[in-house]
Amino acid sequence: MMEYQQSDTEMTLQQGLEEYYASRDDLQHGRGMSEAATDFFRCHDTVHVVFGCDTELPSEAGVKMWSFFGTDVGLKRLHQGYALEESKEIYTSLRFLQMVDAGLRSLVIVPVVMYHCFRMKKRWHWSDFDDYRMTPLKSIREEFGITIVRIG
Repeated sequence: MMEYQQSDTEMTLQQGLEEYYASRDDLQHGRGMSEAATDFFRCHDTVHVVFGCDTELPSEAGVKMWSFFGTDVGLKRLHQGYALEESKEIYTSLRFLQMVDAGLRSLVIVPVVMYHCFRMKKRWHWSDFDDYRMTPLKSIREEFGITIVRIG
């Protein structure tokens, strides 16, 4: 488990993002992407960190739910982000059994995450979070009422 995933971490959002990006070489972190994709993944990756989600495929169902119900992004913008060529490249790289496994796990993950989304004090800012970069994740989670959900 990464430190950013611990609910009581004093790690700042910036430090959490650095740990997140250092955890996998294949993360889409502005590597030759369109401006729209760079912006989308910047926000998507921040959701991973703020809500304490790892990068494994089953967690992506949770990230999608946290994004839609736990942030102020809106369905249209999420749809546009997941429809980008860079997103499609990720989907086409998945194997059938990976998708089946993630789909079955999402039957548990989605309702649990939605429950915690509806218990939040307020929604996380999808794209307007720069003022929080030096704030400890523990403080962010307390302010927004975010509960870390263990997936996997």
